[in-house]
Amino acid sequence: MTDISQRTSDTDVLIVGSEGAGSRAAIEAAKNGAHSIIATKGRFTKCGATITAGTDIDIDSRSICDLLGLPGDRRDTPQTFFEDIIIEGKYLNDQRLVEVHVDEGPRRIKELVDWGMRVWGPQKAAGHRYNRGVLSTGLEVMKALRDAVSKYKDYVSIFENVMVNELLVSNGRICGALGIDLHKGEVVVFRTPTVILATGGAQRIYPYSTAPEELTGDGQAMAYRVGAELIDMQFVQFLTSTFLFPPVTTVSINPLLVRGAWLLNTHGSRFMLKWDPERGESTTRDYVAIGIMNEILEGRGWGDEKGSWVKFSMRHLPEDYIDEIAEQGEKILASTLVKIVGKQFFENLKHTSVPAFPASHFFCGGVRVDVDARTNIPGLFAAGEVSGGLNGSNRISGNAITQIVVQGTRAGKAAAEYVKKCPRVDVESSELERAKAHILAPMRRDEGVSAVDLKRRMQKVALEKVGVVRDENGLKEALQALSEMREESARTMVRDKNPVYNIEWIEALQVENMLTTLEMITRSALMRNESRGVHYRRDFPESDDSNWLRHIVVKKRDEEMVLDTTPVVMTRMKPGGAA
Repeated sequence: MTDISQRTSDTDVLIVGSEGAGSRAAIEAAKNGAHSIIATKGRFTKCGATITAGTDIDIDSRSICDLLGLPGDRRDTPQTFFEDIIIEGKYLNDQRLVEVHVDEGPRRIKELVDWGMRVWGPQKAAGHRYNRGVLSTGLEVMKALRDAVSKYKDYVSIFENVMVNELLVSNGRICGALGIDLHKGEVVVFRTPTVILATGGAQRIYPYSTAPEELTGDGQAMAYRVGAELIDMQFVQFLTSTFLFPPVTTVSINPLLVRGAWLLNTHGSRFMLKWDPERGESTTRDYVAIGIMNEILEGRGWGDEKGSWVKFSMRHLPEDYIDEIAEQGEKILASTLVKIVGKQFFENLKHTSVPAFPASHFFCGGVRVDVDARTNIPGLFAAGEVSGGLNGSNRISGNAITQIVVQGTRAGKAAAEYVKKCPRVDVESSELERAKAHILAPMRRDEGVSAVDLKRRMQKVALEKVGVVRDENGLKEALQALSEMREESARTMVRDKNPVYNIEWIEALQVENMLTTLEMITRSALMRNESRGVHYRRDFPESDDSNWLRHIVVKKRDEEMVLDTTPVVMTRMKPGGAA
């Protein structure tokens, strides 16, 4: 194997992930006097999920009037917004996190506007009683955050193309992290008392996803390996109205832009009316995704060797209305949608239906945190989609951007305060060597398993056994397959030993993280013998409040993955009335 050099960097706070939550954490850490390093697998403002958002950003409608000067509805309040989040999360939200979210969200979004984010709207989405969706784009969000970060250049350093893959601990406390400089082929040792995980979800576990390639569950897996608790990992949200454009592009059209569209099965029936007779296809995303997959599994969908689908139709709508939808999509998504699919796509929708299917979109579960983004590991914080508890069993539309800036702000401040109280701990040589051996293992093997092949097989299991619709037999079959694949992942090898941007090496590390995260999802889904939110069990199709108003907590103990349950914290609201 080619010799791989090593360098060391010291900082008060290491932030893993550079986009919404990571950038906002760096700003707040700097405001509180802490120096931080942002490490990102790609390029700053050009990777991760935030930049891809064509987005509605939710705050209460009264604040939209008072703070943003947009035509909101003054009848709305943070308390009403709180109630809608809990109702759509099916009462599994940590209500302490929701309180902070609705109370601080307006100030955080006002900051983005003050920093240059353009907004318009608002609009109303399914699950909301009022117009709360402040319209903007992920590009606008990241422009504002980039400009804000640049004002703290003496406090914030950005390490691009650096994949952090191992957390380092000493006496149960964070003391650093280990990563790879992908462009230089170097191992990077970060010596730091605090790490903020802002790595997003793990959507790339599934073959069809709305998320970019970087979201592979790195943060979830790293946290698990050092003993952090993860919560409600079974709740994976799938976005509907997703179309596959050969050969490689998957595009999801925001359901908000296609009100009036129909989803049809092979009988020509609008099957969503069975799931929500009043709203039909305009119901919440969890019901639409479940409805689509149920039709496919019961043989009322179409399919071939590439996949399965139902039909998405707008042929019954007036042609000028379809033209308006195309124009609105061009505005809201900053032309991205129209550029990808082409205006001809919308012309075709006037005359023909197209295949549609769900794609993984958002992780409602994740690393367990308190209101200040602290985990159970001293010095370890998590913010944004990598964390769990806020969204319960289903994220209401528009909450993602609000979540990253609220939690990112709190994580940055709490990490800076932690640094002042807890001095740096030296990295033990044995801990460093353990982490290096783990990260370099695929490069040191001359024979073994292909990570690319392993990833493909894992994605097939995820889609078929741990996707939108689940049951006991499928989940048990998935666990057996995952057990075999985890053994194989310990033998992944890299043929090309050049460490500089070695795709095989990256895939080998990522696929291990993905397998760990998928196992947490599968075990949690098997344990929860009910259906709730985005978790649907065909063998337990009803919700069971008497037994399952509880979180499922996953943790590593003595090298084993163990699961337990804990009651939901209800500060203001419970099913049927006040808490």
